[in-house]
Parts: sequence; C-alpha cells; structure tokens
Amino acid sequence: MAITLACLYGVFGLPKSKDDLVANWKKNIRLGLDLRGGSLLVVQVQLQDAFKVEANTQIERLKEELGKQSITYQSIDHNDPQTLADAENIAISVRGVPAEKSQLFRNIVAELLPSWVLTPLSSTDYRLTLKPTESLALKEDTVKRAISTIESRINGLGLAEASVQRRGGAGSEAEILISLPGLDDPARVKNILQTAALLELYEVKDGPFARQEDAMAKLGGVLPLNTKLMRSAPRPGDPAGEGWYLVARTPVITGRDLRDARPAQDEYGKWETAFVLSQEAKGRFARFTEANIGNRLA
Repeated sequence: MAITLACLYGVFGLPKSKDDLVANWKKNIRLGLDLRGGSLLVVQVQLQDAFKVEANTQIERLKEELGKQSITYQSIDHNDPQTLADAENIAISVRGVPAEKSQLFRNIVAELLPSWVLTPLSSTDYRLTLKPTESLALKEDTVKRAISTIESRINGLGLAEASVQRRGGAGSEAEILISLPGLDDPARVKNILQTAALLELYEVKDGPFARQEDAMAKLGGVLPLNTKLMRSAPRPGDPAGEGWYLVARTPVITGRDLRDARPAQDEYGKWETAFVLSQEAKGRFARFTEANIGNRLA
C-alpha cells in the first residue's frame, strides 16, 4: 500500500484541488489510441515516382553536358515504372549517338553519372540502369526523407504523443505508420501529408520580374535553351513580394544530395544554413560555385 501511494505521489504530486488533479492527470498520464481515440494512418511512399524524378534529373544533366561537348543524339528518355515492384527497373535510353563520338560519350557518362551502369545496345544506342547498391540507397533515402517530412508536418499540429515510424512486416518496406492520439480528423491529416515538398537549387539567369508576362516580354516571347520560369512565393507580411525568375532547367543540387542541414551563424552573427552534400554532389557543387562566383541560386 505504501509503495502504491509513493508511486501515485511521484506521478501526480500532492494536488491542492480537483483542478490540480485533473491537470496533473493530463500532463503525466499518456493515453494511446485505444483509450484516448484518434487517427491511425498507413501511407505508402511511391518509390517509382522517386526513381522517375532521379532519372529525369540525370537526363537533363546529360543533355546539358552533351550540348556543351557538341555531341548530337536522336533521343534520350526513360521507361515508366508504374508499381513499387518495378521502381528499381528504371532505365535511361540514349539513341543516335555518332559512332565516332562513342568514347567521348562513355567518358562523359562515367564522370557525370557514376551511379549508373552504361550498356551499349549498338554502335549508336545505349541503356543506363542504376547500380543495385544505388537503387537500394535511393529507396532507403526516399523513405527516410518521407518520414522526416511527415514528422515535421505532424509536429506542426502540436500533438505531443504523435508518432511516425516505418511499418514492419513483409512487403511493407515503403509503408509508414502514423499514430495521432486525440486527433479524429483523418481528412485534415491527409490534406497536410499530400502537399508535395521538393528541395531543388537552380542557377538564376535573370529576374525577378513582377509578372510572368514581363519576363516573356523581355525574352521576346521565347525562353532561352535549357531554361524555365519559376515563381517565387511571397514573404510573410509582403504579399506583393511575389516574383518570377528565369532559371536553368536542371537543378544544381536536390534534396537527395543532402546528407545533413542545420542552422548556423557566420562570423558576424548572421544566421545561415550549413549543409553537407553527398560525395558525388560535393564535386558538382564545387565546380558550379567556382565557375559562378557572384551569381545567384534559387
């Protein structure tokens, strides 16, 4: 009896009123979904979309480099996996490379796409496939970033007992289990989770322009090769701050290149973002920044 009372005192303290007792109960006793109610969701990460985004990114980089090296081609595209099981079967097809440029083409692919295996199909056609280790890494990285993104959004709801974790069991490697005690509005949660988030840094060619029409007018109605227009979001408290920028079509780095990111302060005490890139992205980012001192990224 004495031990029980001591344990209860440790949990609740010595309440002075009924209100104190209720407040201590809510603060120190955590009820799960079975007692408190709430929402339990299972979401599936669409890995095939991540593989297609990766292929698109590498295709744009390859096209840009082939253009610089004056290597012509008939077409460069990728297949279209529709299911999770087919995601790792992503492949890039390159057709119509001049036979006399084959060695230079191979050298470019080896340097630019070290995560891909180049297989010649003929003297002019090639296929690129992801290395098995890179395919596995892309799967793991995609699921981990999805969990991190979901956690950030769920934390914004102010739920102290919410949990986001990878679901166990065979065939569930791309499934995430979300437990939200006390929140009985799964539609709201789904709406929050379905908002896409993608980090990409682009080289800025021109801008900002107040309107898209202003940008096109300056460009004579035609976008320069390998560029696109991108709209910036207005800053809080400045709804008129929205603008349009002309940027390179291919991002310099993406969220997949990041290994770590955190807030930091420079030598003057100003806040900045410090980040760590993958080994391959380090060299790419270093070459870009060295060649673009004073230019902008968006």
